[in-house]
Amino acid sequence: MPQLWIIAGPNGAGKTTLTEKVNAGRIPVVNPDEIAFKLNSSDVSQVALKAGREAIRQQKAFLVSKKNFVIETTLSGNRELDLISKAQKEGFKVNLVYVGLENKDFSISRIASRVQKGGHNIPIADAVRRYPRSMQNLAEALNQADRAFVLDNSGKRSRLLITKENGKFRNLSPKLPGWFLKAVPALKKNKNLTKVQRLQVKKQFDKLQSLGR
Repeated sequence: MPQLWIIAGPNGAGKTTLTEKVNAGRIPVVNPDEIAFKLNSSDVSQVALKAGREAIRQQKAFLVSKKNFVIETTLSGNRELDLISKAQKEGFKVNLVYVGLENKDFSISRIASRVQKGGHNIPIADAVRRYPRSMQNLAEALNQADRAFVLDNSGKRSRLLITKENGKFRNLSPKLPGWFLKAVPALKKNKNLTKVQRLQVKKQFDKLQSLGR
């Protein structure tokens, strides 16, 4: 079964870093922000629409060819939710990895830090606009996805919060962050796993060396 991996979260959350870590070039990645950066590194806002159209073209091509692929997205629009449905209808297993941040200020500061290191820039206005929209779409994306992992990257180290497998959600954190509880209040009362169960699930996640698995 072909697989679609959606690496989602606000701008600056660490999506590209995570993708590079677990994918290592094994599966093609469609990232409109990276496409825009390659088209015009000095001002990505000037080529945003062109980059978006190219990303859609690539996504459609992968769906037709039934090949595994990854997309990076802020999940701030309905297009990605539609893509999940389309991919599933084409026989794909859809995996969602959402990387969250506590607030939009984290997003802005992480972008600034990335730019200093030579990474792609995102206009502040775009990052601020996308943050709440991304959070608003998280619950629906979790419901639609076949498998899901939610991480909090607000601290020095990322923290695995919630997983979904075979329609069941598992809470791996005894204390869920405020941004997640606000975005997905329905999981607030989700039963916590025992310490042993949490360690087992985390080990399984750490062993995920290839996004194609």
